[in-house]
Amino acid sequence: MLDLVEHARQQKRVKSREIAERQQIPVKYLEQIINTLKRGGLLLSVRGADGGYRLSRPASEISVYEILHALEGDLSIIDKEDDSWSEGHGFFWQELEEQLIQQLRISLADFAANSRNSSHGYMYYI
Repeated sequence: MLDLVEHARQQKRVKSREIAERQQIPVKYLEQIINTLKRGGLLLSVRGADGGYRLSRPASEISVYEILHALEGDLSIIDKEDDSWSEGHGFFWQELEEQLIQQLRISLADFAANSRNSSHGYMYYI
């Protein structure tokens, strides 16, 4: 997704082969991820010679939480079906989950900007 953010500024569709080469991951694996993100409504694809992939919305309107939710499903750290979580001992975990989700609500655009501006050289795989 970060790779697509960089190319979104150029209004350019990106081929999976190009992404796979830049990110050094197998094309087949990337295609599985892309299909999941397409089903999640985060990517659009166009077939043909000028085809490729692009974000479905501006990066400022897509959150990291949405991406992780599309890829991983429910991100809950508690079992909401278990009634014991509503009792006192579950409060800590509920609060932790709310804070985690709040942190993940950062937009993809802001996440990308933070990644570019970071001097730590972190590698993010989403």
